[in-house]
Amino acid sequence: MDKTIGTKVSFSSHNVVKCVCPECPVQVRSKCASDKLTKIKVSLAKTPLIREEIPGLYCSTGGATCTDLDLEQACSCGNCPVFSECSLSMGTPVGYYCRDGFAK
Repeated sequence: MDKTIGTKVSFSSHNVVKCVCPECPVQVRSKCASDKLTKIKVSLAKTPLIREEIPGLYCSTGGATCTDLDLEQACSCGNCPVFSECSLSMGTPVGYYCRDGFAK
């Protein structure tokens, strides 16, 4: 297993499509994330998914590969369906996975 991928949240297209990271204020102004989103259908068609091509699901993959995120903005992890379905409030970290790494 890729050591940069956590085990608490599956890195799957099923979870990627539920992920709210693309709308999160932390990355909404990121050119890097926006560029990745324009190619998301192609990225989701790949098996396995390639971490560097997915602008989100950081609770599974760990820190963002984009460097232009605005970490001064409020995190939206607590509003994410993946967050509640995987009981991420019971683990660490409890948000800012794009900065603090995957859920444990």
